[in-house]
Amino acid sequence: METLELAYWYLLLGMSILAVGVFIGLQFVTAPYGMTHNNRWGVSINSKWGWFWMEIPVFLTMGVLYYLSMHYGIKPFNWVTFAIFVFFEVHYFQRSILFPAMMRGQSKMPISLILTGFTFNVMNAVMQGGWLFYFSPDDYYPIEWFWSPQFIIGSIIFLGGMIINLQSDKIIRSLRTERTDNNYYLPDRWLFKHINSANYFGELLEWIGFAILSWSISGFVFVLWSFANIVPRAKAVYERYSQFFGEEFTSKKRWKIFPYIY
Repeated sequence: METLELAYWYLLLGMSILAVGVFIGLQFVTAPYGMTHNNRWGVSINSKWGWFWMEIPVFLTMGVLYYLSMHYGIKPFNWVTFAIFVFFEVHYFQRSILFPAMMRGQSKMPISLILTGFTFNVMNAVMQGGWLFYFSPDDYYPIEWFWSPQFIIGSIIFLGGMIINLQSDKIIRSLRTERTDNNYYLPDRWLFKHINSANYFGELLEWIGFAILSWSISGFVFVLWSFANIVPRAKAVYERYSQFFGEEFTSKKRWKIFPYIY
């Protein structure tokens, strides 16, 4: 177990370093999905299936890690870690099952990108599940954690971010009246009046909240990864809207993702 724990900490270190590299790389390369899709990344499939295959591994792997920990008595049942587990799984059930099912349009996603996301998501489940169900100290999450500042503040941020993310996705979806509509439209309601990527803003808030409520290094490594992927994506979306809509868009003077900052 000590060897596995050492490997786990090396994983966290390696993923942190890799996240910095990904952030730098995405300043020069745009991930090819949605409105930025291109054919240079190889064979593509429908984005609905792409999102499913890319996101379902983290949902399943987290569940397997929890089951194995409980089944083999690695850690006793803990209401706090179970609640954190539920937070995590609710997000990824929505992201891997509900989100793709509700998508409209026939956008494409390269298989190479799906495999990259698949790999990261498995590693992320190992990071989060490894901490919660295997390597966190046995007395780290007492029942009093539920009324600690970390859990209360983190939960509020997480749930607020989820509401923002879900509502923003709903607004974007509503712009296409037909499931076969492949055109792109400019969202102009709710937070989109001021934040161009309100959906990404909400998702980033979710994982900041998760890191706070779990108060774990693994959670903060995930925030680093989320930032490394989401902020460059918000920039790419902003630039693509500028190309698509020109003065109609740029005159709105929206922030890319962070209010009053960026």
